[in-house]
Amino acid sequence: MALSGPRTSWLTRKAALYAGAGLVLLLGAIQLVPYGRDHTQAAAPNPFHWRSPEAQALARAACYDCHSSETRWWWAVKLAPFSWLAQSDISEARTRVDFSAWDGRLNASGLQRALNRDMPPWQYTIAHPEARLSASQKQELVQGFRASLGGNARFPGPARAAAPAGLVLASYPGAGRAAAIISSRCASCHSPRYALGFHTTSPARAKAMIADMVRRGARVSPADQAVLIRHFTSQ
Repeated sequence: MALSGPRTSWLTRKAALYAGAGLVLLLGAIQLVPYGRDHTQAAAPNPFHWRSPEAQALARAACYDCHSSETRWWWAVKLAPFSWLAQSDISEARTRVDFSAWDGRLNASGLQRALNRDMPPWQYTIAHPEARLSASQKQELVQGFRASLGGNARFPGPARAAAPAGLVLASYPGAGRAAAIISSRCASCHSPRYALGFHTTSPARAKAMIADMVRRGARVSPADQAVLIRHFTSQ
């Protein structure tokens, strides 16, 4: 019985060594899993264009690591299993809002709600204290974002680049009526400049543009919709 104490202590240390070695081997093995390892920065197909440099700086500090293709992969999230968690969070975040592939789904009210709900999340701000925004910084970010919305395309993809409205509107008969419809339906709430310059080869995208106008309060009759579709898809 006298030897049981030292022997038990030795066995405990041996088990701890084996467990430690096994943990090291496991951590080494999971680094070979490809998920979360590809940190290639994809080209931005339709980046959001900021009018306010101050708001842009705040967005880059607080949002872009998850909500763009410009993620800064610091050393901790390059190691599994932390890289798996980071990749999962970033992939989900980009499906909601991606400032590198702007689709227009986020409006100023939505951004304000996100900031009010503790975005960016606490687990991110622990490692990135510069991402913590004060109340005044949140207000500045929302105001700068709202001011920038008018100049950003809502429907990226296989569409023609927006041309000066005057050149496009003179390209087919009836274009002046389309311009009048857009100006009368949109100008009371926001600048009609983007809608006047929006063009696509896809009727579905043209209809989506009209649906967005209606969602924002524009009254567009079926006859007016036909005119707008003709305008948006004109050559």
